[in-house]
Amino acid sequence: MGVSQSKSDYIVATDAETTVFVRRADVVWYEDLVDLLPHHFPNINPKSIIVQTNELDICAGRDVDIPPNLWPEMSPQIQNIKVVSRPLKKVPLLMTLYVRTRTGETTIVSLPRSASVAELADVIEDSEGIPSDDQLLVYEEQHLNFDLRLSEYGITDWATILLEQKLSGFKPVLYLFPPLPIDALVRVSLVKAWSFSVVYPDSPITQASKFGPESITWNIKTHNDHTLTDMSTGTQVSYLFWETKTNPGLPPSPPASPQMLPNTVRPFDPLRPQVTNDNSVVLHSSKAAVYLDRALSALSLHIEARTSFITFWLPFILKHNYVALNFLPQASYEHAAPLDVEPKPDVVIRVFMLFKRVCEDELNEWEGALSRASEDADFWKGIVDVDTEGMENEKLFRVLEWGGMEVKY
Repeated sequence: MGVSQSKSDYIVATDAETTVFVRRADVVWYEDLVDLLPHHFPNINPKSIIVQTNELDICAGRDVDIPPNLWPEMSPQIQNIKVVSRPLKKVPLLMTLYVRTRTGETTIVSLPRSASVAELADVIEDSEGIPSDDQLLVYEEQHLNFDLRLSEYGITDWATILLEQKLSGFKPVLYLFPPLPIDALVRVSLVKAWSFSVVYPDSPITQASKFGPESITWNIKTHNDHTLTDMSTGTQVSYLFWETKTNPGLPPSPPASPQMLPNTVRPFDPLRPQVTNDNSVVLHSSKAAVYLDRALSALSLHIEARTSFITFWLPFILKHNYVALNFLPQASYEHAAPLDVEPKPDVVIRVFMLFKRVCEDELNEWEGALSRASEDADFWKGIVDVDTEGMENEKLFRVLEWGGMEVKY
């Protein structure tokens, strides 16, 4: 008669091919069990071993995984275990990249070697807060297609990716104030650094004309109350509206058409807007509305235009504690967006503001701009070069435009 052993002395372990006894005393801890099982089941990867049981009532006949931390308390209740192997999840191989902005600021990011350009843009959005739709990524002078993988461009560890941020020229609007109702043609052209993103009233965008890479033309009729009717659509409006997006990665833009600029005026390049200590004012955002009202009044914007300007831009400005504001000289701005009106106006005033966030720990670098903010805002009349007397003369044909751009670097 054979020797009887207590059921607690052994555990029966089985896989699809083999069944063996395992001494309980040898596998009190889960780590001991995992170390022992490969000796009996050599075809199973030790790193992928899973132990299951279906003997407990709570299992309801199902094979249930035994977590390592529960093995010491569950194993005394178990006589049979099933040994299985699950494929290991592949840990993606990571690569590290430098992401450099045009100002030279560099960020280090890590992501799988198999990642797409779109996934890199998502990582940049998470780390830098720049929406992926606003990013243009460049590697070795190639614009990266978001639908392709980084490996398709030969991008490997420690490569440097240039990050360009798309900027928008927001809400330039055009008012026409002729002394009497007239029919007029209004044309806005753009340098290649800009493309139209929104136009109202709707107007076809003309590509690569003599006026520039892109241009639009409105055929309008003016009325005594200074409203406008677009003859193509029949839409009656208070002003003409257009908006742009930048096309990063291009060389500096030449003028859209030959023009003479004063020696002291630098042509405005939408890809490289400059807001500096020398050409701006810096102030706390809580004071921006009052300052803008004074500056815009000095620049001949009427009450409705000032109100529209401030209420449009104030939400953007109030996102920051301190901002630097700059109004471009008209001749500089005209370089980027030439305006042609037929019949020719007697007075044209185009007001385009640049602004950017200024960090509090950088204020010592903006002493000139901080001091300038306390001066009378009338000095902007000379910078922008506006004919205030002409704009007040209702006997003249006057055109007024305002718009702006946030510089995000």
